[in-house]
Amino acid sequence: MKRRLFLGGIAVLAGLTFAGCSTVSDSRADRGTGVAASYAAPFEEVWAALPELLKELGIRVTGQNANEGYMLVEGGGTMGDSATIYVERIGTKGNSRVEVALKGTLGINLSLGDMPKDVHNRMAMRFKRF
Repeated sequence: MKRRLFLGGIAVLAGLTFAGCSTVSDSRADRGTGVAASYAAPFEEVWAALPELLKELGIRVTGQNANEGYMLVEGGGTMGDSATIYVERIGTKGNSRVEVALKGTLGINLSLGDMPKDVHNRMAMRFKRF
């Protein structure tokens, strides 16, 4: 009986451990679930500004794809907190849309909770929001 409970506990812990892992395709599936804002700046300028801006906030880029317009980032916490930042072109006037979609272990995002607001505040200091 005790052995069955022990093995069941291990299975639950393994499931919880892997529930927080995300793949690139999982991260792209988060598009549309985050906080978005539009800026009067071309995609290339916004994309180039993001790594420095994130570094200032203590957030590190763990992966990126400029062709598809997303960056995978992690906070400084130990809970496996992560987010995806999407950048896309809007229209033909050189405008961009930035979306910050949080994704935390077990749905909890402790170290990145204010990240969307912080990113957009920093972006607004560099680029005009519309």
